[in-house]
Amino acid sequence: MKVLKRRVAYMLVTILLAVNCTAMGVVGAAKAVNGDSRPIPVSVAGGSGHGVAAWSDGSVTAWGYNKSGQVGDGTSIHQLVPKQVAGLTDIVQVAAGDNSSYALDKNGDVWAWGDNYSPYINGDPFQKRGGLMKLEGLKGVASLVISNHGSVALHKDGTATIWRPTYDPNDHLKMTVKYFPIKGVTNAKTIMVAGHEALILGKDGSVDMLTVYNSFYDRFRLEREFGEVKPLVTSSITGIAVDWYDVFLLHENGTVLRWNVNTKQQAPIAVKGLKEIREIRTGSNRLFMLKNDGTVWQWNYNDPTAKPFQVKGLTGITALWGTKGYTGYATNQDGKVLAWGEEKYQGSGSLNENDGNPVFVQPPLSWSVNGQKVSFYGSSAIVKDKLYVPYNSVFEALGIKVKRGQSNPDPKHGNHRFPIWSFSYGGNTVSIKSSDPAVVLVNGKVTRENASIPFLADSSMFPLELITSKLGIPSFWNKATGEVILGKTP
Repeated sequence: MKVLKRRVAYMLVTILLAVNCTAMGVVGAAKAVNGDSRPIPVSVAGGSGHGVAAWSDGSVTAWGYNKSGQVGDGTSIHQLVPKQVAGLTDIVQVAAGDNSSYALDKNGDVWAWGDNYSPYINGDPFQKRGGLMKLEGLKGVASLVISNHGSVALHKDGTATIWRPTYDPNDHLKMTVKYFPIKGVTNAKTIMVAGHEALILGKDGSVDMLTVYNSFYDRFRLEREFGEVKPLVTSSITGIAVDWYDVFLLHENGTVLRWNVNTKQQAPIAVKGLKEIREIRTGSNRLFMLKNDGTVWQWNYNDPTAKPFQVKGLTGITALWGTKGYTGYATNQDGKVLAWGEEKYQGSGSLNENDGNPVFVQPPLSWSVNGQKVSFYGSSAIVKDKLYVPYNSVFEALGIKVKRGQSNPDPKHGNHRFPIWSFSYGGNTVSIKSSDPAVVLVNGKVTRENASIPFLADSSMFPLELITSKLGIPSFWNKATGEVILGKTP
């Protein structure tokens, strides 16, 4: 049941994480070609149900499944629209575990939040979570890699460190982070952990293996315990991607090699039919591939009948990003982040749509009411290109009174009684009866407005623009920047 609930929540998160976002602008290193100076994505990562992105202005946004606080907004409420993570500046890379998030700043310091790092705040009624944790044992870091079997920090001096959270056996709430320097590693391009092995991609194109886990003591090895580094491939490898025990290597000629740490296979084997590949990333039991022509291909490799296929709607792609789940992420030449998935995990923009097309990740929303900035715990949502908010969001700041009542028995629906939500302001009242279809009344008179009150992210959601327009309250939503202005402006 727990897994089912999580998958349902994940479905809702990914369905609504992005839709109909307008262009963010074609941007150069310092400013956009078209004069638009909005930030562009420099790093994107996906967990099992959430996403996180770093931008060229040093900021970080996150969205999605949030029960462990992995979105970083201080709550455990699923966030359907991305939120900016407060307290982070000058970030150059983000990474994600299943239910955790990480950020690396330009000084080489690392921050973590989510599972293990953001505990519940006892007694708080708003589902708050703890904030960011600085990983004090990681200094001078150049890059991060979060694998299923271990998290690795590659330092600027060419050395590397594995870290993991551990709990006091006598106090399950007391968590500390332990660090395990990897002995004998220098000048690595990247390092990923698969099973008990660290796969070390050298700057010379070689791939070596080093056993990093001590199965007898059930922990990572100490520096004195490391054995010999063993070669796997001697040259010509430009990229590496890992999911659990499966290892994929990108050859400089554009082909892909596959290897599994648990098999007796002596050397990686070329995957038939894959060519002209320039970048590889993994998801959960799938390989994402960016070709030289800017198209994206996917292979669900653990299905023996599956073949690599082109992801429709992804062209002009410049960067591909890994994930721990079923949603893939990519950046196109216009500086926009796109997301896609399969079946119920894709984001199509509506609960009633599931056409398989990639969608743009929505920019964070900023809220202004009568000239004052406001924020709220719950998630907002975008359904069929319309803004939806929970009742405890902007209505109070606008001076709108919200009441919940119940309808008379409805003979058209077996005499069932439906909730009726009423929004009153300036002598006018908009009421929405939560039938199917919903019925909208203005000052007691039925209208022909189409409306719904979906239940998302543990809350009933209300059509903001419909309500404010009927109550005579000005509203403006800049879809490109995410700025929402409500009420009178100074």
